[in-house]
Amino acid sequence: MDKDHGRVEERIYTALRPQEVLDESQYEPWRNMSSLVQVERLVTFSDGTERRDKQYYLSSLPAEAVERIGTYIRGHWGIENRLHWHLDVTFREDHCRARKAYAAQNLNTIRKLALAIVSQRKDKLSIRKRLFTADLNIDYLKELLEI
Repeated sequence: MDKDHGRVEERIYTALRPQEVLDESQYEPWRNMSSLVQVERLVTFSDGTERRDKQYYLSSLPAEAVERIGTYIRGHWGIENRLHWHLDVTFREDHCRARKAYAAQNLNTIRKLALAIVSQRKDKLSIRKRLFTADLNIDYLKELLEI
């Protein structure tokens, strides 16, 4: 259970062995998969409204390791959300007006590369301040790029 941002989120993880839920013809292409995982989420907002949803995952971990699978799923989304937060807030990606051909996709790739490079530096500056400093100071930029 998580309590954050004015909501309470509960998750129920259920993991099954694929051969328990699939018939032989369905199971054959997935023979190397160890478990099917269902995540049932109930989100209760501060105004009392609720939202339910289900997500499904395929895992190479055994169904008996459902707690560990849940930890990995939650960790993955934490990483994913932090990435998107930086893209949206630091790089203002949502305000990008590039729409033609592959421009938006190419810019997204460049932003992710820049974020990866800047994130490797271990100093006390925030990501935004590192980018700002690199923009103003060519020596700092060279350090980041290891030139």
